[in-house]
Amino acid sequence: GNSLIVRAIKFRANPRIKRVVFICTPHRGSDLASNGIGKIGISLITLPTRLAAVMMDSLTSADIAQITGSSKRLPNSITGLKPTSPALPVINEARISVPYHSIIGDRGKDHCPNCSDGVVAYWSSHLDGAQSELIVPGPHGSCALPQTIAELDRILRLHLRSSGSSKPATTIAQASR
Repeated sequence: GNSLIVRAIKFRANPRIKRVVFICTPHRGSDLASNGIGKIGISLITLPTRLAAVMMDSLTSADIAQITGSSKRLPNSITGLKPTSPALPVINEARISVPYHSIIGDRGKDHCPNCSDGVVAYWSSHLDGAQSELIVPGPHGSCALPQTIAELDRILRLHLRSSGSSKPATTIAQASR
């Protein structure tokens, strides 16, 4: 169907997007969402009243229990990031139809594949089939690191060359937003 849950997770690729870069992305969730910090976050999150009402009207108790593990708790951004979230395998089944790259943070407390940026572990960020994968030395906010910016520049230039476009890389980056 046409249920709210199906419409919410059904992916429709944007044909204008020709290449994707994932930075510290929790494709398979984050253990942080399941531990004490995650539980505190879940208890603090309240959905806007109107959104909660729409969800309660659109989802059955079974739908809610399937998403969150409890028919009494509405889904939120933290419950959706638990590695046990039933939504993650469904989302990850979608094939990525464009070239993609991964930039993964590593705080340096363990060696990859056991490394982590402190929020997202390598096992969650890594994707087989990536055109490139770069491990940057840093925390979950690694998007501002010079190594990350240099890698994004390299990928944009690669895309510019491979697309045969005469547009500058900044135009391509802006078109992808």
